[in-house]
Amino acid sequence: MAKSSVAFIGTGAIGSPMAFRLLQAAFPLVVNNRRRQGAETLIDAGAAWAETAAAAAEHAELIFTCLPSIEAMDDVCFGPSGIMSGGKPRCVVDLSTTGPDDAFRIGARLNAGGIAFIDAPVTGGVPRAREGKLTVIASGDPDEIEFARPAFETIGSTIVVVGSKCGQAQTVKLINNMLNYTAMAATCEAMVLGVKAGIDPNTILQVVNTGSGRNSATEVKFPLAILPRTFDFGATNRVAAKDLSLFLGVAENLSIPTPVASFISQLWRTWLPTHGDEDMTTLVKMFEQWAGVEVSGK
Repeated sequence: MAKSSVAFIGTGAIGSPMAFRLLQAAFPLVVNNRRRQGAETLIDAGAAWAETAAAAAEHAELIFTCLPSIEAMDDVCFGPSGIMSGGKPRCVVDLSTTGPDDAFRIGARLNAGGIAFIDAPVTGGVPRAREGKLTVIASGDPDEIEFARPAFETIGSTIVVVGSKCGQAQTVKLINNMLNYTAMAATCEAMVLGVKAGIDPNTILQVVNTGSGRNSATEVKFPLAILPRTFDFGATNRVAAKDLSLFLGVAENLSIPTPVASFISQLWRTWLPTHGDEDMTTLVKMFEQWAGVEVSGK
């Protein structure tokens, strides 16, 4: 693909580093975000600014979206200043987590308007996004996936094509996220118990990360965001609750019981009302409050 016509809509915590990787790889880039302030770093680095999604569509064959909710995705694609009211890009690639039903619906509506759609959620977190080492999970028309592959290979080190039906990648992403949040909640519980017992949290992690209990929370989230008390991994509690709800929705459609996911979802719903916009790693504070300890590496 010629590096001449890429737009990125949604330059939040994980969208911004992905867009920056595209810019570094010499893709002339136009960006749009709900607030221009969230894209200033990219604009300063050479990206062009589009006031609306429609304006971005005027300048790009390939549009990436990375948005926090299905409502935002619908507005960006089909709203009065959305992509469908602007130019006609060849393909829209959604990097968000929206669930399989909405991915299929959005793809069908874009296709009806002559625009291809690739369902391509990403996983790996903000640190790996900065390094261009995300995993891109893609489903959709094989030719369009190949058209987008040079850009995918800029933001990700692993590209997995799930199938040709939009929504399939979403299902795999929700499976990944359910396991991610389960590991996070279980690690919070275990680490708080260890600290309450008087054990240094770094010692616990040293054992776990060289043993059979290691997971994404012990290897990444606790060392990088919880022990330093920065709580800046990237995803919010609102996003975690949304993803778990989507997983439960898929399970309900398939008539599959999900006792583990249901309980983990309830934990986040308990934490959500007063901590929705905080980082998902702050879930540990709920366990800390219950135990009267703090898991800190300081």
